[in-house]
Amino acid sequence: MNKLCNTLINNGLYLRYVVTILVLYILSRSANNKLINKNMYLILAVTLTILDSVDTFFMKLNGKKCTKTLHYQLNDKICDSVSYLLLLLLFKFDGLLLFLILYRITGVLLLYLTGDSNYIILFFDFIKEYLVYLFIFGNNYTYIPILMVCKIGFEYYYHKVYNKSAYIKNKKDVDV
Repeated sequence: MNKLCNTLINNGLYLRYVVTILVLYILSRSANNKLINKNMYLILAVTLTILDSVDTFFMKLNGKKCTKTLHYQLNDKICDSVSYLLLLLLFKFDGLLLFLILYRITGVLLLYLTGDSNYIILFFDFIKEYLVYLFIFGNNYTYIPILMVCKIGFEYYYHKVYNKSAYIKNKKDVDV
């Protein structure tokens, strides 16, 4: 990976960690507000989605596309995992969310150990979707399996078709 991409990725991730901690902390302190509390699941899902793009800020400023590298993908997923663990620390959730977070972290660890993107397909990220599901359906878990199958299909497409399954490990020009 070229040095510029490495620097842009790392700076973006530092920014994302700081912004994530600040935003989630502020939201947790605002949970007593009736409007925020009533819509917290949706607010958290949207917030996590927005925070997920913060780490590409410096790449966009420099016109570089470094996201198809293993370095970016792995660190992005580690940052996602830290964000999800912060959710557990700052907010009250059911046991299923804890299971989904630990399940995803297992996939991230396997990606880290092997570099194989199949693990992040099998151990798919369903946290934001679950938060939206809770907002819409509450504790009615009838449709969860259908949505999980859809999410696995999306993860397969994203990591095997769009990103062409193999992340770039040592390419000088990462503008793909």
